Amino acid sequence: MKRRKAIGSILLAGTATVVGFGGYEWYELSKSPDRNYLLSKKSLLAELAEIIIPATDTPGAKEAGAVEFMLPMLNECTDHKTLNKFIDGLQGLEAYTRSIYQRDFIDCTPEEKEFVVRWADQKSRITNPFLEKVKNKYSGISFFETLKTYSVYGYCISEKGASLGMQYIAVPGRYMSCISLEPNQKCWATK
Repeated sequence: MKRRKAIGSILLAGTATVVGFGGYEWYELSKSPDRNYLLSKKSLLAELAEIIIPATDTPGAKEAGAVEFMLPMLNECTDHKTLNKFIDGLQGLEAYTRSIYQRDFIDCTPEEKEFVVRWADQKSRITNPFLEKVKNKYSGISFFETLKTYSVYGYCISEKGASLGMQYIAVPGRYMSCISLEPNQKCWATK
């Protein structure tokens, strides 16, 4: 066999392999998401949101009702690729929890829940920002990033989150573009 023909065959096989795996991933992410599975995991999503924003002297995400914001956002406003990635991440988190602790995430201790959430965060990270943007564009936003974003948004727009977790003044008065925060002052609920 001649060298040029061998190199051409190797390049052709490599290209076919990359295109095949990429096409399979694209097919898996573009299929219709399992919305019934997502709706059946409301209590799991509430526990995950509570790990992200725990209750202290202010209400946590669970008490503020962040999951009531998350489910409609996931169901109606999230694109198919990101929603499929979210559902796959949720299933992966459940499988990882069962393999490590032999019980469901909801039944774990707070330390175990935090460990599993840290694992999910580390699993979804990419160190190169350019590659992360490309991956987000091609295959959707990662499970943990979507979970974190919707948990924080749901908390911030809830009545308890905006009034008890943050400082809220319904009629703030005159506009002041830059205000220094006092020590131990809460962040503002309004922009």
